[in-house]
Amino acid sequence: MDNKGKIYFVNFEFVCGEYEQIFGKVFYAKDKEDLESKMHDYLINYYGSGNLAEVNSDVYYYWNGEVGVKCVRWSEIKSFKELVSELL
Repeated sequence: MDNKGKIYFVNFEFVCGEYEQIFGKVFYAKDKEDLESKMHDYLINYYGSGNLAEVNSDVYYYWNGEVGVKCVRWSEIKSFKELVSELL
């Protein structure tokens, strides 16, 4: 890693019917625009190549719209303590 990037913790929401689940992922990015690009790339391939049905606003739909994933929030991580706090 170079000194120009930052670590971000992103919360996503997985929705399928009435079932919802929040999950998190860590990204390394230069800035907010780079983070958004990396999140987009991650979500495009969330279920593998060719399974994305559509992107509507900020929700990525898969399997003919049966499953949706969206970004709920993100935060810059400035210390190991902050990262552990996000994970707990």
